[in-house]
Amino acid sequence: MDEDDRKLKDRIQDKIREEWGKLKLLSWKGRLAYVWDYYKPLMVVIIVIIGAINLGITIFHNLQMDTLLSVYMVNCNTYYVDSEEMVADYTEYIGGIGDKEEISLDTSVILDDDDATTNYAYQMKFTAVISAKLADVVLMDVEKFEEYAGWSYFSDLREILTDEELEKWSDLIVWLEDEEGESIPCALDLTNAAKLEEYEVYPDTVYGGVVVNSEADIEMVRSFLEWLFEA
Repeated sequence: MDEDDRKLKDRIQDKIREEWGKLKLLSWKGRLAYVWDYYKPLMVVIIVIIGAINLGITIFHNLQMDTLLSVYMVNCNTYYVDSEEMVADYTEYIGGIGDKEEISLDTSVILDDDDATTNYAYQMKFTAVISAKLADVVLMDVEKFEEYAGWSYFSDLREILTDEELEKWSDLIVWLEDEEGESIPCALDLTNAAKLEEYEVYPDTVYGGVVVNSEADIEMVRSFLEWLFEA
């Protein structure tokens, strides 16, 4: 090892000792907060890279499988929701699917305005998912749903639901303005939907809508909404 290499190694070791000395003075909670604040830019880059890789894997996977329905539950109780059990429950409800078919339910997207940096990373991921037509039904807390409805992300439910369903759910239909200022029925208030309560998906009011560029069979979309209300 030459002199320059030794100096570099010594500087790195000194830096490690310095950082460790700071961390030893903090509580575990303080250590986590310090590491997050100090390395946030790197972590955000990692999140973006992971998101891009996941998107690529998802697109490749979809080429191998026929995804009958893709549901995104944004800002939900991520760590408590058993998405696999929910998919199994819904699959049983519709009488099963084929070996090369699947139902996708994603609970990983967290859009949090309290942390603008990580929010940007997840927003990039979610926007990419929508643009790639990988989402059919989206559930969100009220604030976020209204924001995305304002960008015309969601379909007019009069073009999705039957007259009977529109009548049955008339008290749950939410009218919101799109980017052109037109008020359309683009959401259902799913706060008291039996399945969301059973699986403890959301703690507060939640809206659900159909993504405007969804390529899913409308009958599949309707059946999923019906299932959500099944006790």
